[in-house]
Amino acid sequence: MSAAKSGALEIEFHGLLRYPEAAAYIGLAEGTLRNQHEALGIRSLKIGRIRCFRIEDLDDFIARKILETERKQLPKKRRGRGESLVFSPDFSFWIVIAALVLVALIRLSEMTA
Repeated sequence: MSAAKSGALEIEFHGLLRYPEAAAYIGLAEGTLRNQHEALGIRSLKIGRIRCFRIEDLDDFIARKILETERKQLPKKRRGRGESLVFSPDFSFWIVIAALVLVALIRLSEMTA
């Protein structure tokens, strides 16, 4: 009777994975998934005492991890030595032009005075 009882308790949830299958699906240890599924941001359902994971939610977790990894591998834009955010080459060019125009206006005003 206990074999029949345990067989009856083995319920199949369609489209949902329990801890062992979900952990294997995403490549984590089952204990890690049990302890950290909320911290990892993996959505789950609780049906009675059984926690299940939708395949779509596991795929979403994998996609987020892929994006996070790709973002970390992108080279960071760094300014070279002597460059600053305020005095970029374009900004410095306009400062020099403004100074030259100012000097020209001062000399022109001295000549007319």
